[in-house]
Amino acid sequence: MTEPPLPGSRRDAYRDMTRLLAIIGKPVWTTPVLIGLGFASSLAETLGITLVLLFIYAATRHVGGPGNGMVAIIVTRASHWFGGTTALAFMVLLMIIARGALAMLYGHISGDIAERISERARNLVHRQYLSVAFGFLQRHEQALLMDILGTETWLIASVYHFYTRLIINACSISVFSLFLLAISWRIVAVAGIGATIISLIARRFTGPSQALSRQAKQIHQALGEQMLLTVQGMRTIRAYGQEATYQQRFEAISARARRLSAASRQLSAWLSPVTDVGYLATVCIIVGGAGWWHTSFTITLGAVALLYRLQPHTSEFEYNLLSLAQSQPRLHSVVRMLETGDKPYPPEGHIPISALRQDITFDNVTFRYHPDSAAVLDGVSFTIPAGVTTALIGPSGSGKTTIVNLLLRLYQPDAGRIIVDGHGLEDLRRTDWVSLLAAAGQDVDLVEGNVIDNIRMANPAAREPDILAAAKNAGVAEFVENLPGGYDTWIGQEGMRFSGGQRQRIGLARAFLRDPRFLILDEAMSALDRGLEDRIRRTIETRLCDRTILIITHRLETIRNVDHVIWIENGRIKAEGPPKEIMPSVLAPSP
Repeated sequence: MTEPPLPGSRRDAYRDMTRLLAIIGKPVWTTPVLIGLGFASSLAETLGITLVLLFIYAATRHVGGPGNGMVAIIVTRASHWFGGTTALAFMVLLMIIARGALAMLYGHISGDIAERISERARNLVHRQYLSVAFGFLQRHEQALLMDILGTETWLIASVYHFYTRLIINACSISVFSLFLLAISWRIVAVAGIGATIISLIARRFTGPSQALSRQAKQIHQALGEQMLLTVQGMRTIRAYGQEATYQQRFEAISARARRLSAASRQLSAWLSPVTDVGYLATVCIIVGGAGWWHTSFTITLGAVALLYRLQPHTSEFEYNLLSLAQSQPRLHSVVRMLETGDKPYPPEGHIPISALRQDITFDNVTFRYHPDSAAVLDGVSFTIPAGVTTALIGPSGSGKTTIVNLLLRLYQPDAGRIIVDGHGLEDLRRTDWVSLLAAAGQDVDLVEGNVIDNIRMANPAAREPDILAAAKNAGVAEFVENLPGGYDTWIGQEGMRFSGGQRQRIGLARAFLRDPRFLILDEAMSALDRGLEDRIRRTIETRLCDRTILIITHRLETIRNVDHVIWIENGRIKAEGPPKEIMPSVLAPSP
């Protein structure tokens, strides 16, 4: 379809909607069918109006005469052909029913397609969140990501409605214009000039409307950020007595949202009176000029009737254009999120892997979280042997957690390679690789759901007895059994009702349930008491004795029984080897 000459933001909105439909894969038959229904509905309406005029012409016994020209001949012959008012009345009723049926069919088809498109956009955005590189999502505000997925994808149905209604409006305007042209080119000329003036006035609303829409999007994002901050930081806010401060902030942003919404509504409210007054003035000019043009009463009445029915379509056309322009910023956000050409995606890999047999080697690996930031890892090289326990030690901020993120394939190295059993990590099938892993960390991400749901995340197909066994081995049973709901206790917002140690136990339970070939413990027992930590370590030594284990810690006493030690500071490897060789260097005082 050729892009119509829409000005400014309207052209942007039309282009974004066209791009979105291309990404979503809208069925090719929808536009032709909607155009066909639009023409059919408009034709039924205009024929009905024409038949009403014939009925009036017959009922008034040719008052004023039909005039001259093609329409006069058609009116005269049609009135003789129908023979009387009864047949005309029946045909008018038939056209009314036909138009109503076509409108109902259009509403059903367009509504169903709109909801399907909205659903498809929502699903694709969610899939994008799960497939795009993790670093890309980290660079975006959580409130923005939530707004796009939770709000803006739902608006796609409304935007598609505006989009398709423009097609129907254009069809109706075309049909009515052809009928008016058949009646009198002079009337069409006056109506065209009037419509152009009205359209130019109406389009003056586009710029301010789009500006308000952009501001509203920013305010809604700020409001979302404040809501997330309030909900996620509830404990801290109350602990420091900051309730009044955060309430004032929220009310200030909420008031700005209200003012912008009111301004946008008032701007849209002006459109209807402007167009109504403009078309009323146009009709008055046409009626007043009928005598000067020597146009008969019947022809003038027909033109006025057609213009009267044309006015809602032209007003709706302008309204839909304005609404499309107002929706453009939000529509653009969805389109940008769905586009794939400008986003990084982790390689899926093609080499299968079912076990870790030799080692994992970091070969001169460099990594930055942002191109302009300093290197978190600066040319590090080390080896994690398979089947033994390795400790990665170093002070906070030295790069230990970054190494874990690279092993989990959340990020890709900027330089160097990670080699697993002789193959580049990026070449291994990602699903195969992560199926071998389990990671438990100092900060455990808990999700909405009960305790069982959170442990089951490690293995959705796990049976409840296996989940309970993993919970017992991780010490979860000791505190869950004292909760009112037991394992059915709702975790709550990010699990804030649980202590750090309880959260770590749930993370360890996930690792046990996973039964991994490669276990990563990133300060996973830092919040546990020594007795529970020793017991869990014995469980790991017993149940996972033949597995590859990587322990990230700053507790030197915990690494005496490991097989291999890697010492990192400031993003560089200081030493690597057996504990007895590394420990003296670690314990030696700094010069």
